[in-house]
Amino acid sequence: MFKKLTILYTILLIFVSVIPVPYVPIPKFDLFQWDKLFHFQAYLLMSLIWLRLGYLENKNINWLYLVLVSLIALTTEICQGILPIGRHFEISDIIANFSGILIGFIISFFYILKKNIVSSRFKKKKLF
Repeated sequence: MFKKLTILYTILLIFVSVIPVPYVPIPKFDLFQWDKLFHFQAYLLMSLIWLRLGYLENKNINWLYLVLVSLIALTTEICQGILPIGRHFEISDIIANFSGILIGFIISFFYILKKNIVSSRFKKKKLF
Protein backbone atom coordinates (compact mmCIF):
# COMPACT_ATOMS: atom_id res chain seq x y z
CA MET A 1 0.00 0.00 0.00
CA PHE A 2 2.82 2.44 0.89
CA LYS A 3 4.52 1.77 -2.45
CA LYS A 4 1.30 2.58 -4.32
CA LEU A 5 0.90 5.85 -2.42
CA THR A 6 4.53 6.74 -3.12
CA ILE A 7 4.08 6.12 -6.85
CA LEU A 8 0.79 8.05 -6.86
CA TYR A 9 2.41 11.05 -5.15
CA THR A 10 5.24 10.98 -7.70
CA ILE A 11 2.85 10.84 -10.65
CA LEU A 12 0.81 13.72 -9.23
CA LEU A 13 3.93 15.82 -8.68
CA ILE A 14 5.09 15.19 -12.26
CA PHE A 15 1.61 16.06 -13.56
CA VAL A 16 1.46 19.30 -11.57
CA SER A 17 4.97 20.18 -12.78
CA VAL A 18 4.18 19.89 -16.49
CA ILE A 19 0.52 20.90 -16.66
CA PRO A 20 0.10 23.90 -18.97
CA VAL A 21 -0.51 27.25 -17.32
CA PRO A 22 -1.47 30.63 -18.74
CA TYR A 23 1.52 32.54 -20.01
CA VAL A 24 3.83 33.56 -17.21
CA PRO A 25 6.55 36.16 -17.82
CA ILE A 26 10.15 34.97 -17.61
CA PRO A 27 11.00 35.16 -13.91
CA LYS A 28 14.08 36.76 -12.42
CA PHE A 29 16.44 34.64 -10.33
CA ASP A 30 15.15 34.75 -6.76
CA LEU A 31 15.44 31.97 -4.20
CA PHE A 32 13.04 33.65 -1.79
CA GLN A 33 9.71 33.35 -3.58
CA TRP A 34 6.71 31.40 -2.28
CA ASP A 35 6.81 28.90 -5.12
CA LYS A 36 10.38 27.92 -4.11
CA LEU A 37 9.00 26.89 -0.73
CA PHE A 38 6.50 24.66 -2.56
CA HIS A 39 9.34 23.13 -4.62
CA PHE A 40 11.36 22.53 -1.46
CA GLN A 41 8.45 20.92 0.41
CA ALA A 42 7.29 18.81 -2.53
CA TYR A 43 10.72 17.27 -3.13
CA LEU A 44 11.46 16.97 0.59
CA LEU A 45 8.32 14.87 0.95
CA MET A 46 9.03 12.88 -2.21
CA SER A 47 12.58 12.04 -1.10
CA LEU A 48 11.34 11.09 2.38
CA ILE A 49 8.67 8.73 1.12
CA TRP A 50 10.90 7.08 -1.49
CA LEU A 51 13.73 6.62 1.01
CA ARG A 52 11.24 5.33 3.58
CA LEU A 53 10.00 2.85 0.99
CA GLY A 54 13.58 1.71 0.42
CA TYR A 55 14.04 1.28 4.17
CA LEU A 56 10.87 -0.79 4.44
CA GLU A 57 12.13 -3.01 1.62
CA ASN A 58 15.69 -3.67 2.80
CA LYS A 59 16.33 -1.79 6.09
CA ASN A 60 18.80 0.57 4.44
CA ILE A 61 18.98 3.55 2.09
CA ASN A 62 18.11 2.56 -1.45
CA TRP A 63 20.38 4.80 -3.51
CA LEU A 64 18.44 4.01 -6.67
CA TYR A 65 15.40 5.74 -5.17
CA LEU A 66 17.46 8.81 -4.35
CA VAL A 67 18.71 8.90 -7.96
CA LEU A 68 15.12 8.46 -9.19
CA VAL A 69 13.86 11.44 -7.17
CA SER A 70 16.81 13.56 -8.37
CA LEU A 71 16.18 12.64 -12.02
CA ILE A 72 12.49 13.48 -11.70
CA ALA A 73 13.35 16.87 -10.19
CA LEU A 74 15.77 17.65 -13.01
CA THR A 75 13.66 16.21 -15.84
CA THR A 76 10.46 18.02 -14.89
CA GLU A 77 12.32 21.32 -14.72
CA ILE A 78 13.93 20.72 -18.12
CA CYS A 79 10.51 19.81 -19.56
CA GLN A 80 9.13 23.09 -18.26
CA GLY A 81 11.81 24.86 -20.30
CA ILE A 82 11.39 22.97 -23.57
CA LEU A 83 7.68 22.11 -23.75
CA PRO A 84 5.19 24.76 -24.94
CA ILE A 85 3.22 24.75 -21.68
CA GLY A 86 3.71 28.36 -20.60
CA ARG A 87 6.34 27.51 -17.99
CA HIS A 88 10.02 28.36 -17.77
CA PHE A 89 13.20 26.57 -16.75
CA GLU A 90 14.50 28.12 -13.53
CA ILE A 91 17.79 27.43 -11.80
CA SER A 92 16.23 28.64 -8.55
CA ASP A 93 13.57 25.89 -8.85
CA ILE A 94 16.30 23.28 -9.27
CA ILE A 95 18.12 24.65 -6.23
CA ALA A 96 14.89 24.47 -4.20
CA ASN A 97 14.15 20.94 -5.48
CA PHE A 98 17.60 19.62 -4.65
CA SER A 99 17.62 21.40 -1.28
CA GLY A 100 14.45 19.48 -0.39
CA ILE A 101 15.98 16.24 -1.64
CA LEU A 102 19.16 16.83 0.37
CA ILE A 103 17.28 17.60 3.59
CA GLY A 104 15.08 14.54 2.99
CA PHE A 105 18.19 12.40 2.56
CA ILE A 106 19.76 13.78 5.76
CA ILE A 107 16.58 13.14 7.77
CA SER A 108 16.29 9.62 6.32
CA PHE A 109 19.96 8.89 6.92
CA PHE A 110 19.76 9.80 10.61
CA TYR A 111 16.44 7.97 11.01
CA ILE A 112 17.92 4.80 9.52
CA LEU A 113 21.14 5.20 11.50
CA LYS A 114 19.15 5.55 14.72
CA LYS A 115 16.98 2.54 13.87
CA ASN A 116 20.04 0.42 13.08
CA ILE A 117 21.80 1.42 16.33
CA VAL A 118 18.71 0.68 18.43
CA SER A 119 18.19 -2.59 16.57
CA SER A 120 21.80 -3.70 17.08
CA ARG A 121 21.66 -2.85 20.81
CA PHE A 122 18.44 -4.80 21.17
CA LYS A 123 19.96 -7.84 19.46
CA LYS A 124 22.98 -7.75 21.80
CA LYS A 125 20.73 -7.78 24.88
CA LYS A 126 18.74 -10.84 23.83
CA LEU A 127 19.48 -13.87 25.97
CA PHE A 128 18.69 -16.89 23.83
